[in-house]
Amino acid sequence: MSFSLEDKSVPNLISTDNIKTAVGIDVGLKEFLTTNTGETVPVPNFYRKAQSNLARKQGQADRKEIGSNNWKKAL
Repeated sequence: MSFSLEDKSVPNLISTDNIKTAVGIDVGLKEFLTTNTGETVPVPNFYRKAQSNLARKQGQADRKEIGSNNWKKAL
């Protein structure tokens, strides 16, 4: 995957001769990201942590009449 961004508010480009350091970032499946220095960031498991709560909430909403105020509250 490649990201390319353009910011119109930046007046001049920095020449590559002035760049002293660069950081490479690899996004993967086992680790969320790994830098060229070996630093890793674990995958955030937001969905897995909220999965049981989500199942309970969906069950509550399923027992309500669709479109009712109680159904909207259960969502």
